[in-house]
Amino acid sequence: MALRSLLAGSLLKRAAAALPAQAAAASSSMLEALLPGGAAAQQAGGAGGLTLLRHFSGSPPSAAAAAAAAQPEMVDLEDLLPRAIPIEQQDEQGLYRDLIVPVYNLSAAQVGTYTLGGDIFDVPIRRDILHRVVRWQLAKRQQGTHKTKGRSEVRGGGRKPRPQKGSGNSRQGTIRAPQWRGGGVVHGPVVRSHAHDLPKRVRRLGLQCALSAKAWERRLLVVESLQPAEGKTKEMQAAVDALLAGAPRRSALLCDSSKLGEDGGELLRRGAANIPWVDCIPQQGLNVYSILQRDYLVLTRRAADLLAERLRRPIKPCSPTP
Repeated sequence: MALRSLLAGSLLKRAAAALPAQAAAASSSMLEALLPGGAAAQQAGGAGGLTLLRHFSGSPPSAAAAAAAAQPEMVDLEDLLPRAIPIEQQDEQGLYRDLIVPVYNLSAAQVGTYTLGGDIFDVPIRRDILHRVVRWQLAKRQQGTHKTKGRSEVRGGGRKPRPQKGSGNSRQGTIRAPQWRGGGVVHGPVVRSHAHDLPKRVRRLGLQCALSAKAWERRLLVVESLQPAEGKTKEMQAAVDALLAGAPRRSALLCDSSKLGEDGGELLRRGAANIPWVDCIPQQGLNVYSILQRDYLVLTRRAADLLAERLRRPIKPCSPTP
């Protein structure tokens, strides 16, 4: 009986601690009455404590309610993600929404639609990331073959030009010293590499920002294929004029799946080789500097699929984070 009263008293103390401040005073008197040694505890025993405990804890839930609470609620992930919208309806940038763009052929006739992933083509455009990636690219491709000769590398100057004392002139040890005409260069450039490291996450984010910028500016075109019939310059020039009709400048970067792909390949590069301001690049070599250098980016459907697959591949496959 005493053990039951102690148990009821401890449980009621926990319930009283959770009550508001205004109900704490009223519950303290009941706790004193239920503690061992009190008159009410000796008269009522454990039955009164259990009755009050049942009053505070409430009635036990039914079996149906408990089963419904235990069953997890099924949520469809597609309902949580934003819906894909046509690119013409994009009024705000950087919301990670999928964009529906038309697909053209080389005659600029629409042959279908394509959905650009929002995690690649609608990320917030960060100019600082673009600047870092462009600097990294230009520094990596710089040759670094600059070189000047120091005083020990310039030919001549082996003997002392004049005596140390007696001539009245300054003391000189060689005519190839830096202060002499034809002498060596002090702290001149040497052959070195200008490349510096940049995390792969930053490089990937820079490519996503460049693609998102082209999509936001409506300068991203998706075509079914870029492969001409014969690979003639005249044929490729007509295709570029049709795709970029109405554009202020005909500066474009044509991107296919690979150099030997069926959506471009060798015929594309042969036909566009002599067209000014038009470059061809496979999707594996697509980079930030080339995208920003040209006004328009033309992707094939196959190149867009491979590009999205490559950018969604985890950087560290064995790491819990992508």
